[in-house]
Amino acid sequence: MLRDRFSVPLDPAAAGFSGSTAEDARILSHDLWGSLVHARMLGRSGILPARSARRIEVGLRAIALRASRDRFPLDPALEDVHLNVESALTRRIGADGARLHTGRSRNDQVATDLALYERDALLALERATVRLVEALVGAARGIDGRNVVAGWTHLQPAQRVYWAQILGSHALRFVRDAERFAATRGEITDCPLGSGALAGSSLPLDRTYTAAALGFVRPNPSSIDAVSDRDVVVGVLSDLALLTAHLSGLAEEIVIGAMPEVGRITLSDAFVTTSSLMPQKRNPDLAELARAEAGPSVGRLVSALSVLKGLPIGYQRDLQRTKQDLFEGVERSLGLLAVVAPMIRGARFRPATPAREEWTGAVELVDALVRARVPFRRAHARVARWIAAGGTRPISAAFPELTGSGFVWPTPGQEPERRATAGGSAWREVRRLLDEVDARASVVRRTTEREVARLARLRRKVGAYPPQFLAGPTSRRASRAP
Repeated sequence: MLRDRFSVPLDPAAAGFSGSTAEDARILSHDLWGSLVHARMLGRSGILPARSARRIEVGLRAIALRASRDRFPLDPALEDVHLNVESALTRRIGADGARLHTGRSRNDQVATDLALYERDALLALERATVRLVEALVGAARGIDGRNVVAGWTHLQPAQRVYWAQILGSHALRFVRDAERFAATRGEITDCPLGSGALAGSSLPLDRTYTAAALGFVRPNPSSIDAVSDRDVVVGVLSDLALLTAHLSGLAEEIVIGAMPEVGRITLSDAFVTTSSLMPQKRNPDLAELARAEAGPSVGRLVSALSVLKGLPIGYQRDLQRTKQDLFEGVERSLGLLAVVAPMIRGARFRPATPAREEWTGAVELVDALVRARVPFRRAHARVARWIAAGGTRPISAAFPELTGSGFVWPTPGQEPERRATAGGSAWREVRRLLDEVDARASVVRRTTEREVARLARLRRKVGAYPPQFLAGPTSRRASRAP
C-alpha cells in the first residue's frame, strides 16, 4: 500500500523491520475513536457529502464491534493500524472508505492516537496505584500496624517504630506517584488531529470540534509541533521510572523482612514459590521480580530520550520507536501493580525479636542527657562508650546527671511514643500520616473517576459501539494484541 510512485514493492526485510502492527493493537481502539470523530467533522464541515460521512461512521462502528470481539487482527502487510482500518473500511463500504483520510496524515493520526492512549493509560495507572495505596493503608490500620519493629538505616536497627509508620511511608510515596500520573495527564490538552503531515490543511477542517469531541481542550497551536511532540511519552516514562523505583524499594523491604533470620514479614502462600530441589523453601519470587522491574523501566526512559535527542522538529520516523517503550512501560507497570497490591493485603507484618534490637533506645538516653543540660556531642560520646562497654554499668552510675530525672530505658512498646514531634513515630502522628494519605488518595480517586465518566460520555456521543472498547488500557480486550 502507498507504493504508487515507486516501481518496485518495498523490500520484504525492510517492510518487516519498519512495520508496527505488532504494537499497534494497543491503539486500535483509539484509532477508531479518532476516525469516527474525524469522519463526523468532515460531514459537518461539508468537506464530505453527509451521506458519505454517515456511511464511514457506520463502517467504523462495525469494525469496532469486530475488534471488541478479537475478530480484527492487524495484517502486517498493511504496515500499521491506520492502513489496516482504512483498508477494512474500504472493503466494507466501497469508495467512500477512501475518503476517510481526507484532511489528515498518518503523522497527526498517530500523534492523536498516542495522546488518547496516554490519557487512558494514565487513568489506569492512577487507579492501580491508588489500589496499592489502599492496600498499604489497610495493612497499617489493621492489627499488625501496631506491631513495633526497628526502623532501619544502613540496614541496621536504628529506632523502634510502628509497622504502620513504615507502611504509611511507603503509601505516601505511592500517593505522590498517583498525583504525578494525574498531573502528567493534565498536560494532555492539545489535539494534534488536523495538523496533517506538518503544515495543516487547505481544507476547512473544524479542528475545534474535533478537539472537543475527543476530550481535548483545544487544537494544537502549531501543526509542526503537533506531529513531533513526544513530551508526554517522556513524562509517562519518567513517572513510571520513579514508580518502579518505589516498588523496587518496597519489594526489597519484603524480601529482606521475609528472611527467616529477620522474621518480620510473612508472605501469603499465594505469593511465594518453592525450590525445584529443596522442599522446605518459601521463596519471595514475586517480590524479587517486582524488585527487578526498576532497571528496565529506567532504561525505557533513557531509550526514549535518546531517540528524541537531536531530532529536527517535525515528524521523523525515529519517533515510531518511542511507542514500543511507552506501551511496554505501561503494561509492565500495570501488571506489577496488580501483583504487589494483593501481596501486601495478604502479608503479615510481625514484631521483631527484641534481643536483636536492644540498643535502639540509645537516642532516648542521649536526649535525657541533653535535657539535663549536657551538650549533645558530649552526651552522644558518653552513651556510645557506655554501649561499647556492653552497657553493664547501671545508668544511674554511668550518668549521674540523670539522678532524679525519672528516666527509664524504654520498652519496645514505649519507644515509638516518646517521639511525638510532627511526623514522628508516636501513634498520634502515625494516624495523621495515614489520614493524610487517605485524603490525598481520595482526591486522586474522585478526579480519576470523573474523567473516566467524562470520556465515556464523549464516546457515546459519536455512537461508538461498544463504547467500553474505546476505553483503551482500562479495557482488557483493548490492550490485548490480536
